Amino acid sequence: MTDVLLSPANFWFSIALIAVFFVFILELISTIFGASLLGLGDDFAELDGEGFLSTSLANWLNINKVPFLIFLVTLLTLFGLIGLILNGLTASVFGVTLPALMSVALALFIGLIVTAKTVKIIASVLPSVESSAVNSEDFIGSVAEITIGKASRGNPAEAKFTDHYSQPHFVLVEPFEEEELFAQGERVILVQKKQHSWLATRYL
Repeated sequence: MTDVLLSPANFWFSIALIAVFFVFILELISTIFGASLLGLGDDFAELDGEGFLSTSLANWLNINKVPFLIFLVTLLTLFGLIGLILNGLTASVFGVTLPALMSVALALFIGLIVTAKTVKIIASVLPSVESSAVNSEDFIGSVAEITIGKASRGNPAEAKFTDHYSQPHFVLVEPFEEEELFAQGERVILVQKKQHSWLATRYL
C-alpha cells in the first residue's frame, strides 16, 4: 500500500489524501480546545456574480449546501481515491499508468461530478448542516471576537462568531471607522460585507 501511495504516478492523489488526514487531525485538536474548523472558508466561498465561480456552476456543484470545508474535504478525498483507482486499473489492464496530466485532469473531472452528488446526499441526510450554510447577509449584526491579529482600516484581522445554528464562522474584519483599531480579544459587530472582509463596529 505504501508503494502505491509513494509512486510518482500517484503523487497528487497521495497529497490530496494526506491533506484530508491533516485537516482531520486539526479538527480533532481544535475540537478538544472547544473550537472548530468547519466555518473556515465560508466567508471566502461566497459564490455570486462577482465571485470566483458563477452562480450556475456553484449551484451545479452544490457548494453552498454544506460548509465549504466539508465540500473541500469531500472533493479532495474523492479526487485522491478516484486517481488511485484509475492508475490501478490502467496498470492492471495495460501494464502502464496514464500520463500524470491526463490522470489528474480525469480524476478531477470525475471527482467534481461525484462530489456534487455526494454533497447533495450529505446535505439531505444532515439537514442541520444544509440549513446552516446561510447567506453572508444573514451575518449582519452578529457579534464576533477578534482571534488573531490587530484590525485597522485596510488591514483586517481574523474574527470568530457563532451563528444561530451553533456553527462557528471565521471571517476577516476591519473597522468601519477610519481611525478605529481592534485588538485581539475585543468583540465587534459585523455591519457591512466587503469583497474579502467585513466592516465592523466595536461592541459596547
